[in-house]
Amino acid sequence: MIEGNAAGTKINAGTDIDSMVPDYLIIRDYQKRIGIKLIFIILTALLVIASIAISLSLGAINIPVKDVFLAVILKLFRLDSSISPTFQNVIWNIRLPRALTAVAAGMGLGLAGSVIQSLLRNPLASPFTLGITAGAGLGAAIAISYGAIFSFTGKYYIVGNAFIFSLLAIAIVVFIGKINRAKTDVIILAGIATNYLFNACTIMITYFADIFSTREIMFWTVGSLGKSGWQEVMIMSIIVLTGSAFFLSRVQDLNKLSLGDEEAKSLGVNVEKVRFWFMILVSFLIAGIVSFVGSIGFVGLVAPHIVRMIIGSDNRFSIPGSALMGALLLVVADIFSINIYRPNVIPIGVVTSFIGVPLFFYLIIMARRRL
Repeated sequence: MIEGNAAGTKINAGTDIDSMVPDYLIIRDYQKRIGIKLIFIILTALLVIASIAISLSLGAINIPVKDVFLAVILKLFRLDSSISPTFQNVIWNIRLPRALTAVAAGMGLGLAGSVIQSLLRNPLASPFTLGITAGAGLGAAIAISYGAIFSFTGKYYIVGNAFIFSLLAIAIVVFIGKINRAKTDVIILAGIATNYLFNACTIMITYFADIFSTREIMFWTVGSLGKSGWQEVMIMSIIVLTGSAFFLSRVQDLNKLSLGDEEAKSLGVNVEKVRFWFMILVSFLIAGIVSFVGSIGFVGLVAPHIVRMIIGSDNRFSIPGSALMGALLLVVADIFSINIYRPNVIPIGVVTSFIGVPLFFYLIIMARRRL
C-alpha cells in the first residue's frame, strides 16, 4: 500500500495507475489530439490556397497577387473588371485551369495513396507499385502510335485508351490477388510485375515509333498539366470528390483493416471482399486522374507518409490530410516546373521526383531514428 498523496488517497500496490486518471482528463486529452489534427488539416488547406495564388501570379508574365484575387473574384461574380484583359485571359483561361488540375490530381493521388497503404498495410504501396500508371502509359502510347484500340473520338481518344489500360493493369493485379485470397504481399508483388511488363511494352512501342509520336509519348509518360482545360478540371473534380465521399464514409473499415487481417475479421469485417472492392474503386479513382495528366510519381507515396508522421494513421484525418498534402505538393511542384528554367517548362513528373526522392529519404531516416 502506498500512502501520502496530496488527497490522502491510499493506493494498493497492484492498482493500475492509468485507470485512476479521471475521465474528464482522458476526454480533454482526446479532444486536444483531435484539435491538433484539425488544425493541421486547416493549415494545409490554407497553404494550398496560398500556393494556388502564387502559381497564378508567377510565369512568363508576373501578375501581382492582389490582381490575381481581384481578377478571379470579378470573373466569378461577373462584375466589370478593372484588370487588364490580357491579365484576365492569362489568369482565367491558362493558369487557373492548370492550377486546379494540379489540385484535383494531387488530391486524387494523395487520397489514393493513403487508401492503398491502409488496405495493404504497406508503406511502399502506391499507384506506381500497383502498375496502374504503367497501364495508363501503355494505353496512351498505343493510342498515340497506332490509334485508339477502343472507340473513343475527339480529343479524348488518348485519355480513354489510357483509362482502359490502367483498369486492365489493376484487373491483372486484383485477379492474381483474388486467387491468393487477397493477400497483401501477393497483391504488391503482382503490381510490381505488372508495372515492369507494361513499362517494357511502352518502351518497345516508343522505340519503333516515329519521332513525333516518340516525343508525344515521352511528354505523356512524364506527366503534364498543361493540356487540361475547364472541362477536364470538372471531370477530375467529380471523380476525386466522389472517391473522397465514398472512402470517408467507409473510414471505419479502413481503420479496422489497418489493424491486420485477423483483427479486422474479429471486428466483423469481410477482409477479402472489402479489400477486393476497395481496390477496384481506388483503381477507378487513380485511372481517372492519370488518364488526364499522365504518370506523376511520388505524390501518392510521399503525401500519406508526411501526414501520418504529423497526425498519425487514423483514416478519419489521414485521408483528407493526405488529399490536401498531395494537392500542396503538386501545386508547388508545378510552380517550380514553370519558373525554374524559363521559358522552358520542366515536365511535372520530373519535378515531383526531384522533390519526392530527397523528401522520401528524409522520411526514411526520421522513421529509422524513432525505432
